[in-house]
Amino acid sequence: MTIPFPRALLLLVVSSLAVCALGQSPKNSEARFGFVTRSGNSLQLDGKPFRYSGPNIEWLGLEAYGPHDPEGPRYPTRFEIDDALDTAKLMGARVVRSQTMGDSVGCELCIEPEQGVFNPKAFESIDYAIKAAHDRGLRLIITLVGDCATCSFGAVGEYLQWNHEPNPMGFFTNPKIVAAVEKHIEAVMTHKNALTGIQYKDDPTILAWENCNMCGLVAVLLSPTKDTSPLLPWIDTIGKFTKSIDNRHLYLDTTGLFRYDKRALDTQTPDLITFEYYPHWDAVFGGGEKTTAQTFTDDAAEVSAHGKVYIINEFGWDVTDWATRDDFQNVLHTLETDPHIWGDGYWALQAHADNFGWQAIPANVSNATYAKYGESGQWWALYYGGVNTMINTAEDMRARAEQLRAHAYAMAGTPVPPHAVPAAPVITTQGIGFIGWRGSAGAVSYSVQRKNSPSAAWETICDKCATDADAPWPDPKPAGFNAKYRVIAYNADGVASPPSSN
Repeated sequence: MTIPFPRALLLLVVSSLAVCALGQSPKNSEARFGFVTRSGNSLQLDGKPFRYSGPNIEWLGLEAYGPHDPEGPRYPTRFEIDDALDTAKLMGARVVRSQTMGDSVGCELCIEPEQGVFNPKAFESIDYAIKAAHDRGLRLIITLVGDCATCSFGAVGEYLQWNHEPNPMGFFTNPKIVAAVEKHIEAVMTHKNALTGIQYKDDPTILAWENCNMCGLVAVLLSPTKDTSPLLPWIDTIGKFTKSIDNRHLYLDTTGLFRYDKRALDTQTPDLITFEYYPHWDAVFGGGEKTTAQTFTDDAAEVSAHGKVYIINEFGWDVTDWATRDDFQNVLHTLETDPHIWGDGYWALQAHADNFGWQAIPANVSNATYAKYGESGQWWALYYGGVNTMINTAEDMRARAEQLRAHAYAMAGTPVPPHAVPAAPVITTQGIGFIGWRGSAGAVSYSVQRKNSPSAAWETICDKCATDADAPWPDPKPAGFNAKYRVIAYNADGVASPPSSN
């Protein structure tokens, strides 16, 4: 994710095709869904330029793993995964980045609960998310070393602790730790998806393997000398190992080291190089520099000049990053029109909850000052359709989500289509005078209808007056035990879904 406060020191880090894919050889899979490739400093798919925008959905492999969340780690449900990817798709995404699909260490539900011990259960959500992404034509960027809410210095710190290494530099230089990271990488890349029969290393749904989430900065910022020379070889050490197992997927360097040492741009193995961009954090981590639209252009030119592909793994979308929507649109326009920028990912998309309403705000806090200046989903969590938080208004969030949608289509070079028609809502709970429903991807409002007897006609008692933030919705004039309800979803164009079953 962004620059999480708990890991501050770390930064001081369609269905038929799916059925046919079961048991399919990698060659046949590739014929149906080709690998994204690199040509010099550009991305290609089937010989054509490939540009994208899309969300970060960190939790597709493990919820509440990092940054810190009081709910604690849990596996996402299939509905949550489907809803998030459906929302990404209708917002024009071509690529989704998810840290916990390749990185989770040191917890009972993690991929690697203890060093060298791998948890088959942890791959079930990841298997499903990969298949679900493939079914929607989405690509994935998967992080191999990332956040960890309960580890000092993030996942980097867990490897340090496992190996009794007190110096953060040891993550890059200690042979035992390097070997441990490589073992984790191998376990992830060679895992066979139980739903498709394809090893991850052979699945073109994955666009790139990301080495780590800004892991170079912890060593740089804690080093008395700020000497990055011992760190740079790690990029190619991991790159060579990764490509020895899988030479078809792209290798992404997200150490962040190129901002501190331009020699990182001359490493041999990376196909893509990136950084993370949050004006929100400039006062803490900016070193006196202010992140502006020009920052993206400058970094893109530098990376591209060294023959690598430049993408933006994370950027902020909210009012703490860009004060007005005009400011934000200026940034999006820069990303769209700079030919050296091949992709970008905003942080971070949330989904509807299984029962009703939305997923809880991640990394939630109750202190308004901390919510504004620290690490909290109060400012960075994006709910399509909008919700009110301590930082963002529902109206502004909804408007910025539409800006991101238009931007994604611009990056892909395609016209912005009408909004998709939402699926029928699913009523999940009903009592005397209230009703709850499972939200529909792409819905921005709902109408509620009621009839007081089986023979009565449906009466609209809420005309587009409800949102997912209002569920469960209270009937202002409850009609007793015999009342029946149904719900209709509306997209941003005002087009209605079929009504819910009742």
